[in-house]
Amino acid sequence: MNDDFELPVTYKGKEMLLTARLKAFQYSYKIEVEIDGSVIIFEADEERNWRVLAEEESGNKKPDPELLRAVIHSLDQHTK
Repeated sequence: MNDDFELPVTYKGKEMLLTARLKAFQYSYKIEVEIDGSVIIFEADEERNWRVLAEEESGNKKPDPELLRAVIHSLDQHTK
């Protein structure tokens, strides 16, 4: 099951809507978020804290770590 949705993220005082996709597996799931042409994969650990798992090589530049933290904060708010 793969479901697309828009993830609201506040970054540097501005509200953004990022395209995200839920990727369900047998007993877990990951969320892919498109940021500046790159697809970043997020996964929850055993304590349900989000982390960046991987980045697909589709974009030219690395996303700002502050933006990744903002995405994680939004995932926390919308999944707990």
